[in-house]
Amino acid sequence: MSNHGRFIWRETMTKDLDRAKRFYGELFGWSFTDANMGPSGYTHIQIGGKTIGGLMHQPPEMAMPCYWTSYACVPDVDASCAAAKAGGGSVPWGPVEIPGAGRMAMVGSPDGSMLSLIRPSSDEAPPRTTPALGEFCWETLTAGDPAQAKTFWPTVVPWTVSHGAGSDTFAVGEGMENQVADIQSAANTGAPPSWLAYVVVAKIEPSADRAAALGGKVLMPAMPVPNVGRIAIIADDQGAVLGLFEPGR
Repeated sequence: MSNHGRFIWRETMTKDLDRAKRFYGELFGWSFTDANMGPSGYTHIQIGGKTIGGLMHQPPEMAMPCYWTSYACVPDVDASCAAAKAGGGSVPWGPVEIPGAGRMAMVGSPDGSMLSLIRPSSDEAPPRTTPALGEFCWETLTAGDPAQAKTFWPTVVPWTVSHGAGSDTFAVGEGMENQVADIQSAANTGAPPSWLAYVVVAKIEPSADRAAALGGKVLMPAMPVPNVGRIAIIADDQGAVLGLFEPGR
């Protein structure tokens, strides 16, 4: 079973690792394991016995906001980077080989949304299951030009465009179960072109309230997605943005 086209990792670049661990540990029940990777180290995120993402320390000289990035699995990172450039996009870093992890790069679309790509070291793909509480579950692309995005991104990642619950989506095959991300217009949301990852929570309001109590912000309160559930958007206490998803019953 191939993971090509699916999001298999998320990580945040943060200025203060201890603050990030405290915030997300108390918000989602995540635990953390420090790994000896790179000059600044790396921290793995765990929930329910699974490793689902990572935290990286942002070097002081890197004067940019804290952020989350999602990794889409592709069969050939170098070919995807070439396609991004050919389509008017950019490759801010990579491709680079990370021992034990795989080949990676970050690409940008013509309107400036950034997405990370990975070709894992192992072709083994674990069975897909319904994301549990505290796990990542979905991505949203806010596009400056949705029509252009629907043309550009499928040349970079093996996606097709389908129609989901009220919006167009990127998918890796036929059927709702193969949809991986929805596409929104920046003109409608007011957000800049960007990718947003969502985490499953039991209830939106207590989670959003908890995020605010921990020093974060509620950027968008609970909003229903018909026949799917409810979503909200928060920022952590260092400004990195994430979505919350409460599944429908």
